[in-house]
Amino acid sequence: MDLSEKALWQAILKRDCSYNGICFYGVITTFIYCRFHCPSKKPLAENTRFFFSKEGAEKAGFRPCKRCRPDQAEEPFINGIESKVLRVCHYIESCDYIPTLEELSQQINLSSFHLQRVFKKTLGITPRNYADAHRQLRFKKALKTGDNIALATYDAGYGSSSRLYENSSRFLGMTPKAYKQHGKGQKIYYSVVNCPLGLLLLAATKKGICAVRIGDSQEDLVNELKNEFKNAIINETSSELSEWPQTLINYLAGNTPWPKLPYDVKATSFQRMVWDHLRSIPEGQTMHYSEVASAIGRPKATRAVARACATNPVALVIPCHRVVPKTGGTGGYRWGSDRKTKLLAMEKQKGKPKLMQKRR
Repeated sequence: MDLSEKALWQAILKRDCSYNGICFYGVITTFIYCRFHCPSKKPLAENTRFFFSKEGAEKAGFRPCKRCRPDQAEEPFINGIESKVLRVCHYIESCDYIPTLEELSQQINLSSFHLQRVFKKTLGITPRNYADAHRQLRFKKALKTGDNIALATYDAGYGSSSRLYENSSRFLGMTPKAYKQHGKGQKIYYSVVNCPLGLLLLAATKKGICAVRIGDSQEDLVNELKNEFKNAIINETSSELSEWPQTLINYLAGNTPWPKLPYDVKATSFQRMVWDHLRSIPEGQTMHYSEVASAIGRPKATRAVARACATNPVALVIPCHRVVPKTGGTGGYRWGSDRKTKLLAMEKQKGKPKLMQKRR
């Protein structure tokens, strides 16, 4: 590797990740030092100093950049491919825009085709999916910390507010303004009905079901809904919910197959992957958390799969009860382990007559 000042300067201009961990550069006008892939404004050559350790940079009076975080160690990975994927992730996270596939591939000296393939094989999603998810995360974080909509929009890397609003319902379940204000301006309709598992609360927007909760106290269920959407217009009704509550009751009673109902909830790309897969598990069958992780291309994400199941806001609509621990038993369930056991037994029982008919 060429470590001459000329080569190092060219590496800064190209934001070359291959120098990460080997060399850092500092800017004397700000006394901040960075990694070579840092998306901050490029310094002038005469204002640049090079260091072969972060300790050397800090000893010279330079502070670590808050964007590329050169003071944080690189995570160890099992193989070189995973290391390259991590570098791409870091590069995406450090950019205030969505980099092109070609730009990303240049950072790790792979073709765009090869990068796309290994990235998806390693993480289960494409670089664009990852960039979108990270941008959404930055946006939601900015809203929660009090930023106004315009600042949050551009700080998160959206080129225009129209692009943000086009995609907002997909990851927020509502417009950004409504999400920031706990659903302000949104109309949510709900109904509480008796079902074989106790009381069932179903709430929906005009786009789909936004909450399904199971419990023993109607007051508690309604209070939880109102606390989540503090400023939404929430009305109790049955006429606005179509036949969704009765459809779920019929399913829980064992009279009809599991219904694939529309839902409208905020979610990360990873949560959507998990939840979409859960809706593909046949009724009467179960999978282990590790099996779901492997099925979505993330074999090391067993715990993350468990978290996605635990944070499912629409019980039954997304059948997270069909995922069980590998160690045995039914595992935990947000609405109670007893209810999960009853659900699984009901679904299994519904399948028995069909199996018996086939054997005849």
